Amino acid sequence: MDELDKRLLTAIQSDVPADERPFDVLATRLGVGLEEVLARIGRMRAEGLIRRIGPIFDSRRLGYVSTLVAARVPPERLAEIADRVSLLPGVTHNYSRQHAYNLWFTLTSPSAEELQRTLDGLRRETGIADFHSLPALAVYKILVQFDMADEPPRAPAPLPSSPGETASLTEEQRELVRLIQDGLPVEREPLATAAARLGWPVSRIVAQVREWLASGVIRRFGTVVRHHKLGYRANGMAVFRVPPERIDEAGRRLAKHKEVSHCYRRPPLPDFPYNLFAMIHGRSQETVRQLADHLAQEAGADEHDCLFSLTEFKKVSMRYFLEARER
Repeated sequence: MDELDKRLLTAIQSDVPADERPFDVLATRLGVGLEEVLARIGRMRAEGLIRRIGPIFDSRRLGYVSTLVAARVPPERLAEIADRVSLLPGVTHNYSRQHAYNLWFTLTSPSAEELQRTLDGLRRETGIADFHSLPALAVYKILVQFDMADEPPRAPAPLPSSPGETASLTEEQRELVRLIQDGLPVEREPLATAAARLGWPVSRIVAQVREWLASGVIRRFGTVVRHHKLGYRANGMAVFRVPPERIDEAGRRLAKHKEVSHCYRRPPLPDFPYNLFAMIHGRSQETVRQLADHLAQEAGADEHDCLFSLTEFKKVSMRYFLEARER
């Protein structure tokens, strides 16, 4: 990538303008022509640097329930169980990690009852009891941003302290979610196809997207990149045991580090006593481990560990309201 590629990719991760012609706005911001912006983004997508462009919805605001699942799987069955887990539509991320708990995946369901049924089904069908749900008890940061340029990116909207109530959506609004959740085409009016499908003017869709951004239904309207292709090959889940009276302060401190993309408070397990989780991305395991050690001191953690990803079995974006369409 040249410098303009880096500036462009840094800018669009956190902020693709919610506009009828978002790439025109980007071209103006960067001081380059529209056709060059479209060509460069199209090339980076074709090369696999860009996975998706569009809205990142807040599952909780849409009425869904999510959790992180830690599983202890016999090593000889790891590939088999991972494949079984990856078939679940509510699983978006599924990794093996260096630990006795060697399979970690995110699970999102339309209700807590459905999520529990899914986990019970996995235990019953696999004969493995150790599938443990570790839901987020507090969210300190959700921001995947890899700064490729020297200049700072536009600041994203701050993460709300609480998710707020479930948004009450009409069936038309749910259909809009279905139409744009898989990402937008790289063209001058990327929302035009969704507008035609709904019978709405494009301006109405833009207004709806802006309203959802303001209310937190959409956390970010931007670009999801493949960080491995950008050179960030070390993916470490740093976990810390922090005294409960200090955990909120520690979580907020860790969230300020640009290398930390996600930071949560989660319940500990009897044999996994960690209650603060931070995802760290770096160019080597050594740099990630060094930062995890530094963060442990900063957080005042009694114990800490860093679980590195070994195999990525699945990584996709969540797709919402498909169960209603299937009925």
